[in-house]
Amino acid sequence: MLAKIALGVTSMTSVAAGTCAYRLFRQSRTDPLTGLGNRAALVAGFNRAMKRGRGLVGVAIGDMNGFKAFNDVHGHRFGDQILIAVAAKLRDTAHRGEIPIRLHGDEFAVLLRRVETPEQAEHRVREFQAAVATITELDGQPVEVGISLGVMTAPKSRAQLSALLASADDRMYADKHTSRQHTARAAVAA
Repeated sequence: MLAKIALGVTSMTSVAAGTCAYRLFRQSRTDPLTGLGNRAALVAGFNRAMKRGRGLVGVAIGDMNGFKAFNDVHGHRFGDQILIAVAAKLRDTAHRGEIPIRLHGDEFAVLLRRVETPEQAEHRVREFQAAVATITELDGQPVEVGISLGVMTAPKSRAQLSALLASADDRMYADKHTSRQHTARAAVAA
């Protein structure tokens, strides 16, 4: 009888310890504000992608357009709500094999583990941008939310995450520059 009780207690303790370990593991790879993966999740997802098959892997990286103004005008709590809304759009838009990530601040990334062509990756970036642009109201306040994204792909046989992130970051700044020029031209035309 005591042996059965001891076995039961040991089993429950093992399950509880395993559950606790899993929670800690998940927390270590999750952004606490948005619930998206964090940089550790990006690295782990990239490493898994590199072990699976051939083809391309892609990384899109971007940051919010004019995010500082949300914090300055409405406060940081409102800015946090914007980040949560953007994270939800990225999560909802992601296809199987795509991992949206919050790197820090207003900077996000999407790991594209199953990319057929660079053009497909570019198309996915435009879809993510369009989804974020649909955020037009938050807490009864009209908002205009945009994200500049750059994407880079490489064959899995020779891809390096740091190089992909650096190239995607360069492309993101080119996208941001193009967006500013477009906005300035639209303002002059009006």
